[in-house]
Amino acid sequence: MKLKNIIATAAIAMTFASCSDFLDRYPGDALSPKTFWNTEADAKLALVGCYNRLYSPFRPEERWLWETTTDNALCYHRNKDYRAIGDGTMAPSGVSVHNYFTYGEIRTCNEYLANEGNISWSSEALRQSYRSEVRMIRAMHLYYRVTLYGDFPFSEEVFSTVEEAYIPRTDKTVLLDYIGKEMEEAAGYLPDEAEAGRINRWAAEAFLTRYYLYRKDYQKAINHAEKVMNSGKYKMPALTYEQSFLKANQYNSEVIMSFEHNLAGNFGMWIAEFLPNSYGGWSSAVPTQSLLEAYETINGLTIDEDPTYDPQNPFVNRDPRLRATIIYPGQCWDIYANSENYPHGFPSIEKGSGEYWSDADNATHTGMNFKKFYSDLSEYDNIWSCERNFPIYRYAEVLLSYAEAKIELDAIDASVYDAINQVRHRAGLPDVDEVKYADQNSLRELVRRERRVEFAYEGLRRDDIIRWGIAPEVMNSTVYHMNGTITDHKNAEGDYDVVLLPYDDVEDVRTFVAGKNELLPVPQSVIDANPATTQNPLY
Repeated sequence: MKLKNIIATAAIAMTFASCSDFLDRYPGDALSPKTFWNTEADAKLALVGCYNRLYSPFRPEERWLWETTTDNALCYHRNKDYRAIGDGTMAPSGVSVHNYFTYGEIRTCNEYLANEGNISWSSEALRQSYRSEVRMIRAMHLYYRVTLYGDFPFSEEVFSTVEEAYIPRTDKTVLLDYIGKEMEEAAGYLPDEAEAGRINRWAAEAFLTRYYLYRKDYQKAINHAEKVMNSGKYKMPALTYEQSFLKANQYNSEVIMSFEHNLAGNFGMWIAEFLPNSYGGWSSAVPTQSLLEAYETINGLTIDEDPTYDPQNPFVNRDPRLRATIIYPGQCWDIYANSENYPHGFPSIEKGSGEYWSDADNATHTGMNFKKFYSDLSEYDNIWSCERNFPIYRYAEVLLSYAEAKIELDAIDASVYDAINQVRHRAGLPDVDEVKYADQNSLRELVRRERRVEFAYEGLRRDDIIRWGIAPEVMNSTVYHMNGTITDHKNAEGDYDVVLLPYDDVEDVRTFVAGKNELLPVPQSVIDANPATTQNPLY
């Protein structure tokens, strides 16, 4: 049975998941060990409560908006704090502060681990499996906060008073070491197979692959990636890139772990916020020209290398992942394929069309919108209330992480090319040119470009540009409105050719201060409430 099906009946688990934030008053409705922690059924309901806590930051809407904090995308709406993170104006207070400096998610897991020992378990294996799921959920939340803030206040205790909760931030190195140790131990107790939406051993191995790669412990990243690769449990699916992200295929062979939405359990979502203005959407997250230019041509060359590339008509003969991810001017997609209503496809560079940036606040402000994850709108009865999963870990990431780790160790062999080619084959691109990409520097450039376009709109880019040390380079940039004309000529993709003008119409000028903007500011409200909390540098 899928986890989403038991979420619908787990009302008590939702109460469990509503435990107070780290700095809030201890909840009067907390589950009592005397009345609740008695049976394995109680434990499962509480376990669901821990899974519910993955809602933030792992739900689709949040991951899509997080993309706008990078050079991949823009959030136009200045009433959203994502815009401030993206342009470097985030501050400890006001609309420009984003608050992940919360403890409720971790506290929920702590409560489970503090109380599950009261239950008479049918087997120690089941008990350890449940415990390990909760330990991983806690590790995921803690790791996310360490990545965003550095030092973070953490304890395994369940504090009973607000005064006890006033603890200082723990050094991030200590926390990272703790996370690695926790996950290495927990992985050994997890089953090889689990019901959909639940953590199995391979999800833990995928977590550890990402964890060690980001910590630059490349050999351990390789070791954990190989466990997943050699397990035979996952593979790149026999689907196109676009098909791989359809709701109908959200349990395909590369999905290792996903966050599951469920309308029946009041756990729904919306996609309308991200759709173009013609759908009543808000265009809240839109692609940048920088992302557009990162895609190779269909020949497997960068746009600077391929003489067939036309910067005035840049959407033709490109990596198929481009069209699967982005709605661009002239594209005949969904309602924009109706030539009576839209004689030039998506009319985002035509003034007065309703999609041009100055026509409406909810029109795209770069000339493009995202469509990955919802490219077939017929899958959704209500774009404001729907459900779909979001892949937290997938096999393509394991492959590219393996390749990157081998490249960083300068241990380049056939397995590196094979891992990258598996990802490129699903995308519809040719094999890596092993003559052109024969050394560490060239392969590093290639694998970083692959990660960017493969995981576009999945929320991984910000961590990548920071760990690579390129954030000041790529984020100190200008975002432009796209201008030009759409012709009457249809190309091989079935879209209309365009003639773009040079980018000179500025939408946003972004800044990134090295030594500051790698971390978010600690919200001033947190510092005011907890005297032991300190601010991050330069805020």
